[in-house]
Amino acid sequence: MKNIRLTLPIKIPYPVLRQLLETKLIGMEIGTGERKRGQILRLGLQVSPLPEYDIILGLRVGLMRKVLWTKEVPLYLHAALAFDAESGRLSVGAFKIDFGTKNVVLDKVLAFLANRMYYRKVLDKASVNLNEMIASKMALLNEKLQSGIPSSQGIVFNGNMENIMITGIEPGPEHIVVYANFKGKAEVTLQNLPDMDFI
Repeated sequence: MKNIRLTLPIKIPYPVLRQLLETKLIGMEIGTGERKRGQILRLGLQVSPLPEYDIILGLRVGLMRKVLWTKEVPLYLHAALAFDAESGRLSVGAFKIDFGTKNVVLDKVLAFLANRMYYRKVLDKASVNLNEMIASKMALLNEKLQSGIPSSQGIVFNGNMENIMITGIEPGPEHIVVYANFKGKAEVTLQNLPDMDFI
């Protein structure tokens, strides 16, 4: 096996990232103690149309008390993603709160929900340490590489990864591209000739 060191772009579709955020945010309470305002019931994730932000985190908030005729309200957080290459932490920097009721009267009534401190806590909890996530899967990855990871074209990958570090991110319209630096040993075994229709 030969030493390798390469950086690969890995596409993470927003639905996959949403699933991760659901495990961290669903059920989280907005506000504390006597100032408890609501609870996150559902969430969505998509690219933001605003040029200064990367994503929209759509929250369906169940209110602790009924406001006018509703007990649930949609709330949107336009957010700019921030990545710290040294720690591997993906987080949210600047953000903007936007109510999605399309009702001016209700939006004014719901002003009590627009406390930026509440959502700073939500967004802080939504942060992810990508390097730690990868480190927790390294043993499983190396176990599979040692026995060989086959492809459908008759190619088998073997190796051992010493380190995988995330070096940067790039938000896109349908996914986030994560740049991963792989360091270790690897080899490829060709078990049979793959189809080469281009020859």
